[in-house]
Amino acid sequence: MRFAACLLVGTALVGSVRAADVRGFIAETQQSSTVGQQLTMAWWIPAEFWDVSLAGNPNVTPDTAAQVHAAFQDYQVFALLRANTGLQGLSDVASKADLLSNGRLEVDGKVIAPIDPDKVPAAVQTILGAMKPLLAGMLGQMGQSIELIVYPATSDGHRITDPMKPGSFQYTLFEQTFHWRLPLASLLPKKIDRKSKEEFPGNYDYNPYTGDKLSLGSAPVKK
Repeated sequence: MRFAACLLVGTALVGSVRAADVRGFIAETQQSSTVGQQLTMAWWIPAEFWDVSLAGNPNVTPDTAAQVHAAFQDYQVFALLRANTGLQGLSDVASKADLLSNGRLEVDGKVIAPIDPDKVPAAVQTILGAMKPLLAGMLGQMGQSIELIVYPATSDGHRITDPMKPGSFQYTLFEQTFHWRLPLASLLPKKIDRKSKEEFPGNYDYNPYTGDKLSLGSAPVKK
C-alpha cells in the first residue's frame, strides 16, 4: 500500500504528462512571504490538485485516479512552512504544533478548524505520508520542513472552497495573511477578445486594457 502511494505521489509531482498544467496550478495555489530572513509559506492543495496531476498520465489507471479523487473529495490540505533562511540552510523551523496553533483558515469570515489527525481517513494519511519524503527529496531541507495539515473541504453538502467557482478565502500563518481569489485560472479554458484576438486567463470576464467582454474559445492560429 505504501509503495503504491509513493509511486502515485511521485507520478503526480514529477511525472505528469501535463506538467505545464500542474505548474500553473501550483503557481496559483502556493503563496509565500519573506521578511528579512524569515520565510512563511502556505500551499493550498484542494482535491483538484490530484485530478490535474493524474489526468492523462499513462502510468496511472483511471480506476486509481478515481480512488484518489474519492479519497480527497471531502478534504483539502495546506502545506505549511515557517523558518529562517541563511547560508547554512533553514533554522528555527516551526514545528507542526506551532504551525497548528498559529495557523487560521477563514472563509467568508468563518474560521475553519483542521481535522483531528485521528479522524483523517487511512487512504488520505497514506498518500500524504508518502508525499513528505518525496517533497524532501525534491526540495531538500525545505521539503523536509513542510508540514501537511488536513482541513474539511465540504460542509452541509457544499464545498467550503471551490476552485471552480467565484469566491475567496484567506490563511493566516503567524503574522502573515495570504489571500486566494477564486476561480483558479489554471482550471478554466482560456478566454478570447473577439476584436483583438488576444487570449486571457479563464477567470477574466473583460479585457483589462479595453473593457471589452471576453468569450470562451481559442484565438485563430496565425499563419
